[in-house]
Amino acid sequence: MDRALVPEEDADVPGFWRALGLPGLADVHVHFLPPRLLAAARVPVMVHAGHAPVGTDNTGPGPFGSLMARYPDLTAIVAHLGAPDYGAFLRMAADYERVALDTTMVFTGFFDKLAPFPAGALPLARELGMAGKILLGSDFPNLPYPYARQLAGLARLDLGEDWLRAVCWDNPVAMFGSPSAEAVGGG
Repeated sequence: MDRALVPEEDADVPGFWRALGLPGLADVHVHFLPPRLLAAARVPVMVHAGHAPVGTDNTGPGPFGSLMARYPDLTAIVAHLGAPDYGAFLRMAADYERVALDTTMVFTGFFDKLAPFPAGALPLARELGMAGKILLGSDFPNLPYPYARQLAGLARLDLGEDWLRAVCWDNPVAMFGSPSAEAVGGG
């Protein structure tokens, strides 16, 4: 699906999603949607809010924190665990009910060189993973390493099988719903 819609700030939220033909998140690229609209729709939004690999005046914990303070109902998934500002983004995920983090490129060796994850933050990462706030991310197929490296990196953290199951399956299913049998190769 390749549609571009830019609704007005006062757009009808349910009507907007019906116009897309979607009940929720799918393969749609929507740029510059008003955060109020996204918050009202309760649709998860992937946000590249961290400074890595390249930061701007609009990235980092400050701008993202301001956004969440203004729109606390926005469901946001922060890419790359908010690298390199892991601690600040982990705290925001703990503080804001609708903020989650994804693991894309973190713990793979690739991102570890650019922005190593601090060992002292692992207990909070475990707590948040068990609370549904951390989700597997991969950017597959656009990876500079084999897909399995992301999974192996998470397993190497040794945060427990329950944590790994939560991050790789339970948390994404809780946020997006169960995949269809066709999506997982069963029909």
